[in-house]
Amino acid sequence: MLAYGVIQISATVVTAISLAAIALGLCAVKQESKAFNGCVDEVIANGVTNAEAVRFCNGG
Repeated sequence: MLAYGVIQISATVVTAISLAAIALGLCAVKQESKAFNGCVDEVIANGVTNAEAVRFCNGG
C-alpha cells in the first residue's frame, strides 16, 4: 500500500509538471503569434498584398 501511494503521488507530480510545461509553451506561441501579426500588419501598411506580407514575415 505504501508503494502504491508513493507511485500515485509521483504520477500526480509528473502530471502537474507536464501541464505547467504545456501552459508555458502556449504562452510562447501566443507571443510569437502577436509578433507575426504585427509584422504582417506593418508590411501590409506599406502597400504589399497579404500573401507577400506573410511570405516576408516568414523569412521568405
